[in-house]
This record gives sequence, structure tokens and C-alpha cells, in this order.
Amino acid sequence: MTQATPGWYADPTRLYSYRYWDGAKWTGQVSSGGTGGADPNPLDPAIASTPPAPGSAAPAMASAPPPPTVQVSQKSGGSGFGTIIGVILAILVVVVLIAVIVNSSGDDSTDNTDAPVVTEAPETPGEE
Repeated sequence: MTQATPGWYADPTRLYSYRYWDGAKWTGQVSSGGTGGADPNPLDPAIASTPPAPGSAAPAMASAPPPPTVQVSQKSGGSGFGTIIGVILAILVVVVLIAVIVNSSGDDSTDNTDAPVVTEAPETPGEE
């Protein structure tokens, strides 16, 4: 008796569309409706070693063309909108930092003038 070559064949249990034959026995790998999986139930030993029926091989899958390759490139030199926004934000940060440093340096008083000296006017003779 000739052994079938390994591959996908009609499932002998008919629970799934296809089952994988490894060249000596049926495996737990199954497929139905294009979705593969594993059969959680063990096969009956009499079925597990029975080779696939002639002509029950799964149809060959047409190889799908590979997806198109998309190449993304980034301009160097940067005269774009993002660069302009970045420069403006950097300048704004520097101005704010300078304002904070200038306002926080020095003493805490807000009035830098000396308080006026209070004096009494001299009395003029004869006034009382």
C-alpha cells in the first residue's frame, strides 16, 4: 500500500473540512472555511492511522500576490510647516524663561524709593 504524501486532505471524521496528514498518521491540525485550528478531541486509533482516500487532497491554494511595499521618506532640510512651528515655540519658551528670571531676581520689595523723612516745621516766634 502506498503512503500518501504529507499535506491537507478531506477530514476523515467529517467534523472539519480538512485535516493534516503527516505521512504516517492524521494530526490534530484542522481547517474549516479557511480558518485553521486544533481538534481538541483525540482521533479514534483506527481512523488516526488510515491513510487519506485517493483524490481527497485539499485544492492547491493560489499564492496571493505580496502586499505592495509602501516606502515612507522624510525630507531633510526642513522648510516645512512643522519646523516653523518648532522655531516659534522655542523662541516663545526662551522669552518666557527670561521674563521669569528677570522678575524673580533682586529683592522682594516692590517699591525701591526711600521713605520720606518726617520733620516738624520750626515754630515761628509769636505763634502759639
